[in-house]
Amino acid sequence: MTTANTLRNVLSLICSIGAVAGYTTTTARADEPKPDKSGYTLFNPTPDSALRDFAADRPAKSYGPTTIDAGRVQLEMELSNYSYQSTDGIRTRTYVGPNPTARVGLTNNVELQLNMAPYVHQHVRDTVADTSTSASGVSDLFARAKINLWGNEGGRTAFAIMPYVKFGTAPESLGGNRTTEYGVIAPLSITLPENRSLVINTEVDFLKNSLDSNFHNQYVNTISLSGPIAKDWTLTGELWSQINVDPARTVRQYSFDTALAWVPRPNFQWDIGANVGLNKDTPALQVYTGITRRF
Repeated sequence: MTTANTLRNVLSLICSIGAVAGYTTTTARADEPKPDKSGYTLFNPTPDSALRDFAADRPAKSYGPTTIDAGRVQLEMELSNYSYQSTDGIRTRTYVGPNPTARVGLTNNVELQLNMAPYVHQHVRDTVADTSTSASGVSDLFARAKINLWGNEGGRTAFAIMPYVKFGTAPESLGGNRTTEYGVIAPLSITLPENRSLVINTEVDFLKNSLDSNFHNQYVNTISLSGPIAKDWTLTGELWSQINVDPARTVRQYSFDTALAWVPRPNFQWDIGANVGLNKDTPALQVYTGITRRF
C-alpha cells in the first residue's frame, strides 16, 4: 500500500465516521447551550472556574472523547505493567514502567498527546528448546491529536477523532520494526442512567508488513461500561479485540478487561486493572496500576 493510498484511506475513514456521527447530532443539539470557551488557547489558558469535569483516558484500553481544557496539562502515568503469555511452549513475560502519557490542551476542543515508556524489559523462554533470552529498552513513541466534535462540555453523547503517528524507537529485540506507522481512532461515549457511561472505540491502523516494505491494516475495537460503586470509586468492564491482517499471518487477539479507579481529591486519580486474554495469541494476564494528575 502506497503512502498516498494510505492517506486516502485515512480520509475516507474520517468521512465515514462523520457520516455515522450525523445520526446522533440531533441528540447532541438537544442538550442545553454551553458557555462559549472558544477564546481559550494554549497561550490563553482556561481559568479554573471554567474547567470541565476531571476525566482520564486511563485506566481501560478505551479512549474517552473529551479533551483537556485549552492551556492545561494532564499527566497520565502507568506506574507499572506486567504481562504473561504462553503460546506453543514459548513463555513471554513483559514488564513496562513507568509509561507516561502527557496530554496538552491546544484549543477548547483539540489536544496533543505524547506517549513513550522509557523502560521495557522482556524475558522469553522456549520450554521445548530449553533456551531463554532477555531484552530491555524504550518503547515506540506515539504522538496523537484528539479532536472533539461534540460533547466536551457535557451532554448525552460525546464524539471525537484521534489521528496518530507511531515513531519506531523500540529496538528490534523488543519487537520494534523501526518504522513510522499511523492510524486513526474514533471514541464515542454515551451517558446512561445512574451515572453510568458506555464508551465505544473503533480504530484502524496502517502497519508495515512483517516480510516487506508494504503496509497492511489492523483493526481494534473496544466497548466498555463504567459506573460508580461507592463515593469517588468507579468500576469499568471492557471487551477488546485486535485483528492484525499482516499478509504473513493474520493475528486475532481478544481480552476481557476490568479496572478500578479512585478519585480521592479533585484533579487526581489512582487506578488498578487486569486484562484477561481470551485466546492463545493474547497475553493470558496483564496487570497494572497508575495515576493521573491534572495541572
